[in-house]
Amino acid sequence: MTKLMEWLAAAAAFFAVYLAIVTRQLRSDLLDEYMFEIKLSPVILVVLFGLYSATVVLYRTFTFNNCEDAAKELLEQIKEAKADLRSKGMVLSD
Repeated sequence: MTKLMEWLAAAAAFFAVYLAIVTRQLRSDLLDEYMFEIKLSPVILVVLFGLYSATVVLYRTFTFNNCEDAAKELLEQIKEAKADLRSKGMVLSD
């Protein structure tokens, strides 16, 4: 199961219960007491999901791996290519 399918399944389960509570299919004194908070819960979940997403993006950005060996190898290949072009008569500026 992909991560998207996991999120969609969780959202579907939440909204099924949410709609049952809001349309009064489920009745309880406790639900009646906290109806305002229940009605605000989708907004709160969207805000929490946004914070989670921003945190994941920032974490993965800050922990992105640098490829030091690959950078050195690429610079060496550039030097070799410049030397090869110079040997064939091309004038390059460094």
